[in-house]
Amino acid sequence: MEHDGAFGAWRDAPRAKIADEVPLDIRLMNFTSRALVWLFAIGALVVAGNWLMQRPWWAIRSVQVQGQLQHVSATALRGEALPRLQGNWFTVNLHAAQQAFDQIPWVNKAVVQRVWPLSLQVTLEAQQPLAIWSDGSAPVGLVNTSGQLFEANLGEVQDMALPHFSGPAASEARVTQMYLQLTQAFAPLRWKVMSLDLGAEGNWQAQIQGGPRLDLGSDHDAQAFNQRLQRFLALAPGVQKRYGRSLASADLRYSNGFAVRLVGVDLPGTKTNSTTTQRQGKPSGA
Repeated sequence: MEHDGAFGAWRDAPRAKIADEVPLDIRLMNFTSRALVWLFAIGALVVAGNWLMQRPWWAIRSVQVQGQLQHVSATALRGEALPRLQGNWFTVNLHAAQQAFDQIPWVNKAVVQRVWPLSLQVTLEAQQPLAIWSDGSAPVGLVNTSGQLFEANLGEVQDMALPHFSGPAASEARVTQMYLQLTQAFAPLRWKVMSLDLGAEGNWQAQIQGGPRLDLGSDHDAQAFNQRLQRFLALAPGVQKRYGRSLASADLRYSNGFAVRLVGVDLPGTKTNSTTTQRQGKPSGA
């Protein structure tokens, strides 16, 4: 102890600091203990939360369906999709629910979301039919604007005057692409393709509504195909004007020209109502 003479106060003498480090094994034990406490607490919260989420008071109370519902029936929703919604508002698998709605006829895409309180909101995007697809003998389904085949009741599209597509298996997208190309090419002539067929060897045939049947040949050589098509489109109106008759059919498979048959003109020695007028070269799209 030291005495401060001025004020007569006593104070402790400074004490030397003694390094008192905690051993490593003790620190590890303390860290492990704290970690176990935290893990236990988190585990308890998870178990409690899972128990709470399984309680019946979280049951889904309503399913709100919106979007394009013209061809989607309430019967299909109740009978095919809703029974596949397993779990409550917290535990329902939204991906599985979306797949359930995707499988309903006329549904192209479904989006399922949770909406509080205790509801599901389903937004449906309907298929946009472009054509009726045939396997060569009978219609088997519809093709949408993306070139995908889907099943639907064909009776629902009777009033839509859809074109007919046909081709080899898995060629729906290719036929759709050609249809869109021809639709654009024929627009100046106001021609509408009512049937389009892709043969097994790659040859195309198209029937124009109220117009000719066209043998377009193969498009394996896209440049040559487009040249033949553009040449025909440039000259066909002049041919009809020259003879004063509409085209009954046209063969575009020739490399340097095309052959046409005119409505109402008989071939010599035949009883048909059309004739052949122009042809150059040899067919190139066999």
